[in-house]
Amino acid sequence: MAATKQVRLRVGVIGLGRLWEARHRPALARMADRFRVTAVYDQVARRADLEANVLGCDSAEGLSHLIGRDDVDVIYLLGPQWFGLHALELAAQSGKPIYCALPLAREPEVVERLDSHFRSSPTTFFPEFARRFYPATLRLRELLATSLGPPRLVIGQVRLSGFDRYGQPGPSSQIAPAPLLIDPGTYLLDWCRFVFQAEPISVQGTGGVMVAGASPRDHDVESLTVAFPDGALAQLTIARYHRGVWGEAAQHLPAPGLQVFAERGAAWLELPDRVVWTDSTGTHDERLAVEPSTGELLNAHFHRAVCQSEPVAPNWQDAVSVSRLILRLS
Repeated sequence: MAATKQVRLRVGVIGLGRLWEARHRPALARMADRFRVTAVYDQVARRADLEANVLGCDSAEGLSHLIGRDDVDVIYLLGPQWFGLHALELAAQSGKPIYCALPLAREPEVVERLDSHFRSSPTTFFPEFARRFYPATLRLRELLATSLGPPRLVIGQVRLSGFDRYGQPGPSSQIAPAPLLIDPGTYLLDWCRFVFQAEPISVQGTGGVMVAGASPRDHDVESLTVAFPDGALAQLTIARYHRGVWGEAAQHLPAPGLQVFAERGAAWLELPDRVVWTDSTGTHDERLAVEPSTGELLNAHFHRAVCQSEPVAPNWQDAVSVSRLILRLS
């Protein structure tokens, strides 16, 4: 029997910041049999021109121009731009599949306008909940289904160094700080939903400041307590350490991570690729392979959802659910 020919999706990219550089450009380059970037757009026109020249594609004149192009099959929203979720609204109107790496909670009014559209539309919407696809997370899911049993308690600490995930230093950084509750809070809450395989019953949050003299409204520490059915619980602390204040001391802090207590054992995760787990047989320390990369796994999942009409997960409902939970705390 002849092999099925691979569908090659033509990609339009909006937002060429660090996430594009570090995750998606290398992933799409390695997946050239399934993806081809045909147009890019960025709020800094020069950046888009340079990237288009490297990729051998077009630099779009504007959002509508890129989204409406006949040679663009799918829209990638990868970087926070000055216009926020306006690009998502335009992409939704086009009916083209959307890969979205932007936290929806930043603009709840846009989300509510689009909710009925995505609920009733066959349009594929894929939120980038990357922590679901980390090697350590996937291994944890295997362990919970076999050796460790169902999870009962998660205690974790996540540490940032003055920038959010979009603002890591790089040659074309786009520094767009978001409140910690939104980023990475939204993504960590989804990770907990994924691990417990359940919707939270309640989410409580407390914020604070680490830098003396800072405004109490400018939280650089957030603590989340997430209750799940049958008494299961997650407790997460998110902190931003300011190198300008701490200096080199920030490099000597203990490694952050997530501790998962299950019915028959426990696991310690250092995302993305380390799991130390304990059951009746003893302790096991695993450093997992990072190939294929998280970017490749995410894009492969999106490709299957678009080309094979597979039910996509995560989806619009996942993104809306965690955003609404976060917004109740804001």
